[in-house]
Amino acid sequence: MPANEYEQVRLKNLEDNRRILAEIGLINPYKSLPKVSFKKGIRGNKRKAEDSTSSRPAKKHVELDPENSGSLRGSRRRSARVKGKEVPTETKLKEEVDQWIDENDAPAKVAPNRPNFYGAVPGVEVGTVWATRMECCRDGIHRPTVAGIHAGQDGSFSIALSGGYEDNIDLGDCFTYTGEGGRDLKGTANKPKNLRTAPQSKDQTLTRGNLALSRNVETGNPVRVIRGYKLQQFSQFAPEDGYRYDGMFFKSAYGSMVT
Repeated sequence: MPANEYEQVRLKNLEDNRRILAEIGLINPYKSLPKVSFKKGIRGNKRKAEDSTSSRPAKKHVELDPENSGSLRGSRRRSARVKGKEVPTETKLKEEVDQWIDENDAPAKVAPNRPNFYGAVPGVEVGTVWATRMECCRDGIHRPTVAGIHAGQDGSFSIALSGGYEDNIDLGDCFTYTGEGGRDLKGTANKPKNLRTAPQSKDQTLTRGNLALSRNVETGNPVRVIRGYKLQQFSQFAPEDGYRYDGMFFKSAYGSMVT
């Protein structure tokens, strides 16, 4: 498809998506999209310097008895608490540090056969950011590590907005989402092993994840939504890094678009 013809199709899809959002009452089609500005964190005021002209009390000279000075022994400060104990070797210290890391810094294990469920995950707040999809999977927000839709019998449990399609609309608290399928899974000539880089070559069908998303409209089950850093090329609401949990959304409508 020529570049100018493709651009015309993309603009038409954007206009259709805006119309759909307007028809279900989510946006005003005659109002320009809001601009988002993020304020930098405000630091607290520094402690005011003391008045340099204020008078300071004269220093007192105190004589200490070396025999009864607690942890102060002679000219060097020493700890009476460890007096008489053996100094650990460098090898011993390294072993203790490695043991502490193993006990306190080990990643949490994922419980086998975790039940899937709709709604919020206890203990995970909106705005939580993970460096990888695997960490997001571990915490149960969006369990597929590659797929964008986590499908269930009564609707999708969660979806990931990451990359996606350039004719989607993202307004932050509402958005359009293009389903899965329609790509040649053999990849491209340059990236034959990357199954998600091929251009759209056929129509999507109302099956699998797409069917699950349509059932969210019927059942009213909420969908957990994460946004990934790859969304930056299409949306101003994408995180700078990693993957961010943006809460639960309700699906208002679904349909097909012919281009």
